[in-house]
Amino acid sequence: MASLSHLPSILFLVFLYTSINGDSSDQSPITACPSFDCGGVGITISYPFWHQSQQFEHCGYPGFNISCSDQNRMIYLCNDLYPITNINYSNKSLTLAHTRIRPADCPKVPHDTITLDSTPSLFNSTLGNKMLHFFYNCTLYPPSLPHIACLQYGTKQSYVFMEGATPEFDWHRYCESAVRALVSDEAVYGDLVQGFGQALQGGFKLIWKQPNGACQSCEASGGFCGYNNGLHRNFFCICANKRHSTNCYGQGALTTVRPEPHYIYVAIGALIFGGSVIAATVFYFTQKKKVGSYKPV
Repeated sequence: MASLSHLPSILFLVFLYTSINGDSSDQSPITACPSFDCGGVGITISYPFWHQSQQFEHCGYPGFNISCSDQNRMIYLCNDLYPITNINYSNKSLTLAHTRIRPADCPKVPHDTITLDSTPSLFNSTLGNKMLHFFYNCTLYPPSLPHIACLQYGTKQSYVFMEGATPEFDWHRYCESAVRALVSDEAVYGDLVQGFGQALQGGFKLIWKQPNGACQSCEASGGFCGYNNGLHRNFFCICANKRHSTNCYGQGALTTVRPEPHYIYVAIGALIFGGSVIAATVFYFTQKKKVGSYKPV
């Protein structure tokens, strides 16, 4: 009889365990790194990008944190914030708008934008872009060159050229400032002097790539790459329920990922159900014991 009294407790523990862990094979790292809306409608942000104020930093690549506001989604690159206008996950491209350039037909670039030699290691700006060179307020200039008429200031003239097409001249000596700006390939067509404003408004593209080494192995096994505090040396692989030190093939399990809320609700329901079963069983055996010990006079 004593052994039977422990049966409800055993059944309850089995039920509780299977309720929490039974669907683990159907989970994915997406539950640990969910996608999110950012900066209004139109763009859903997901891995390898992460919300810097709402997600743990390990839900994505280092430096891929997104800052969200009511109207904008921004990424911090090369000591500046750039608005994100589009993300294409199929070809791993990110379209960014130029920061601090006012929307206008004749904008002026205040300083160098992100350049080919200054992009972070996980981004490539050489594909799908062209570099424009601007020379502002030149006091001396080659004759017969078309200048930007809308930026003329008295006798001072401004010019724009494509990378590799700048005429031989001491531009830095006779111009007040010289800046560079990336624009997407498809935005550059026709007369550059007349159309540079529209080209700047189109922004530029960046192609991202995987971090080398362990991250490639992790993603090949179906996991998501994680980095504590954004440091490459603190890498771990986010798998179904577990974090692993290398990949999702069962090597180097670290910690369990926090369960989703609905699993917590299941556990609470299981606890209530199991408690009711135990209480009913105890009541049943108590009453039976009383009946068995009763001796009529």
